[in-house]
Amino acid sequence: MKLFAAAFAAALLWPTPALAADPAADRYAAAMKAARWTGPLLASNAETLPTGHVYTEPYFFDGISGGDHHPGTSGFYQYGLRDNWTVGVQPFFSLGTQRYNREMAVGDFKLLSQVRLSHFTPDHRVPSVAIVTNLVLPTGKDDHLAALKQGHGSGSFAPEIGINVQQYFLLGNGRLLRARLNVLRQFPLKHDVSGRSVYGTGPDFRGHARPGSKTTVIAGAEYSMSREWVLAFDVEADAWGRTKVVGRDGDGPLMRSASPKSWNLGFAPAIEYNWSDRAGAILGLWVVPKGHNTAASVTPAIAIQRFW
Repeated sequence: MKLFAAAFAAALLWPTPALAADPAADRYAAAMKAARWTGPLLASNAETLPTGHVYTEPYFFDGISGGDHHPGTSGFYQYGLRDNWTVGVQPFFSLGTQRYNREMAVGDFKLLSQVRLSHFTPDHRVPSVAIVTNLVLPTGKDDHLAALKQGHGSGSFAPEIGINVQQYFLLGNGRLLRARLNVLRQFPLKHDVSGRSVYGTGPDFRGHARPGSKTTVIAGAEYSMSREWVLAFDVEADAWGRTKVVGRDGDGPLMRSASPKSWNLGFAPAIEYNWSDRAGAILGLWVVPKGHNTAASVTPAIAIQRFW
């Protein structure tokens, strides 16, 4: 019995070998320390902010289609409610360039919410995955439009649900490739429409409209060329369902109309410069060729991000 007790005590006191180091984890940690990111032009992050921190990223753009310019600004203004839960708002403003629309207009705002389910680390190299639940607010004017005036909203509340995924890949030269995938589905609600509207109704119209649902899929990638400079590229596919309008024009008969389904596919090359771990900028061009029932467009854009 004494011999057993002595052996047991010796086993407890004997130094145990250290766990084998993971060389890949060390390489990933070094590469992540040597890279700064702004994020590509279109694809959203799957990460969340630390509790109490703020992230701002205003965008400035000029949508060009059919020779007409449509400058505006949007962006992301977010707050870390919990380490795995970020909330925020995405505003939208546009500047009219035509003779009768030379003013700043408010578009539809969006409330943002993102809950992270998994988190990439050098030691635990699983993709970061987050569930997205947003709500589009009809803050832009969509009806009661004066003659020759343009609308800048849909008039509809629109819940959104989606998923964001992000993963890092260590290349042979020790630099990182960061990839993102976003899938988002929007469900606009039916709403009342009066007078001239973005739906092509006349001044005496009374009825309602239901915009078609929208599905967006974005794949984005960033290559860290150096600590400050990053090349980025996005591919985005958008598909819209039928928009339905029902109502009467004055005392006329009941009218029903439905727009055709549509889709397009665009791409956005960009370059980032990140002058610190907390701030950077991205400059790019979103090119959308003519799609199915959609017009071609080119949108140069710049964004400046800051982590507070």
